[in-house]
Parts: sequence; structure tokens; C-alpha cells
Amino acid sequence: MSEGCTLGAKIIGPRYFMFKNRDLVYPDFNDQAVFDDTIFAVTGVHIGSGVSMGVSIGVNKWGLSVCSSTVLANSDKAYDLLLEKILRECRTIDEAEELANIDLEDGNRYQWSNLLVATPNEVGAIEIGDGVMEVEKLPEMITRANHHLKLPTVEILKAASAEEREAGGPIQDSQHRRQVAAKMLESSVSIGDMMKIVSTHSDSRGYNSICRHRTSNPDNPFLGETSYSYILEVFEIDTGEFDVRMHVARGNPCSNTFHEIKVDFMMPMIDKQTIVQEFP
Repeated sequence: MSEGCTLGAKIIGPRYFMFKNRDLVYPDFNDQAVFDDTIFAVTGVHIGSGVSMGVSIGVNKWGLSVCSSTVLANSDKAYDLLLEKILRECRTIDEAEELANIDLEDGNRYQWSNLLVATPNEVGAIEIGDGVMEVEKLPEMITRANHHLKLPTVEILKAASAEEREAGGPIQDSQHRRQVAAKMLESSVSIGDMMKIVSTHSDSRGYNSICRHRTSNPDNPFLGETSYSYILEVFEIDTGEFDVRMHVARGNPCSNTFHEIKVDFMMPMIDKQTIVQEFP
């Protein structure tokens, strides 16, 4: 199951936002969450088998957030597993880069992807290819979709089959989504601005649309739709102390309500379990 996701993160003073639209081919998809003493996250799914594993988007108790998008689906491991390792073990983007590099050097191979990482101090992207990776670190904002910007994979993606790209779609449509998201993110400063980005349509409402609608081409089995939209909001109250919220809309964010989840790692486990059970 390939995700045609659009991702972004931006630091605004003591607060930062991270957003992800999760575009999937399956109708009526139900997400699952995990909440323990270290992480709050939405679980990932292995592309192809559909088995839940790893992390798709989440935040840890040290104020580091992550999310991911597919670039090329192959038979390797789900990149969601690597993303969960980063979320559970890392406090900085440098630590995330080192962990991913060691993991690949150890011989692990993952489906091609973009892993977005954000902290109160910087944002970055770890691009995963065929046993290789490239990292981009920026001081304020970053965006990604379903193609690489640093790894030289453009020609491979252009030649990829529809099955390998699945919900990621043609590379030119992925490029369009990322460019639109980046332009809008430049002037965005609030949760309302982030909701506007994830609710934005192209004329087609198809592969090149941040908010994607299956009805734009119901005969295309790989088009899919925006199944969930997530916005993480992390406010650093004091050094090492954070106010964390996740805003979640099930279905197209242009027409469905965002539900706010307050993430407090100090709350009792029974309350954490309730949040997981009541996840939208």
C-alpha cells in the first residue's frame, strides 16, 4: 500500500508544525495509534502486505516529530520500521541521521521514501533509496511529497510502473504538490494556515492535488484519496518541556472536522489507552 503523501514542517518562534496528508488506495481506511511513555504516533503499514507496523507520523517526549512518504514501492522492508526507531531513540536530526546511516550500513534495506524530521531547533528530510540516503537540514521549513530532491532518482521514477508508484502517482504530479505546499508554507503562521494547506485542491483533485478525491477518476485503481490528514503542533514552554497536540481529520480535510488530541506523556497509562481507543 503506497502512500501518495504531501508533507511539511515549519518552525515559528517557540512553536513548530508538521503536517501530513495520507493518500491511500483503500476506501474506508481506519488508522491506529500508539501512546506510551516515549512516543505518540500513528502506525505505519507495509506497502504490499497491508500489515500494520512501525510509525507513519508521530512525536516523542523530547519534542522530536517524524512523518514519511513513499517514493518507490519494492519488496524491501517497510520504512515505517526505521521511522519508529528514529522516533524512539533520537532527540536531534543529527542523531536521526546517524541512526539511519548505521542501519543501512548494517545491511538493512527499505522501500524508497522521504522521512521528515522536526525539532524546535531545525527541520530536515532523510531520503532513503536503494541502500543509500541523503539528508537535507534547514533552519525553518521543509516540504516533501513522493519523490526525492537530493538523491538522483528522477529518471528511475519516471520509468517506474504504475504499481511501483501506486498512490504516489506520476512524478510531475508529486513535484506539483510539493511546490504548492512549499509556496503556501512560506507565509503560514497558524494552525488555520496549516489546515488550509492540507485542504488545498488542484483543478483535477487527482494525483497533483494536496487534498485528493477518489471521485475525480473513480476508474483509476491507484488514485486513491486522502484518507487522513494530520497536523502536529509542538510548543516549547521551557527547555525540555512541551505542549503537544495532534489535529486529525479522517477523510478529506476540506470537508471533515479536525479533532484535537492533547499529548501529555506524564498522564496515566489508562488515559493514554483511552486516547488510543478513541482515535478518530
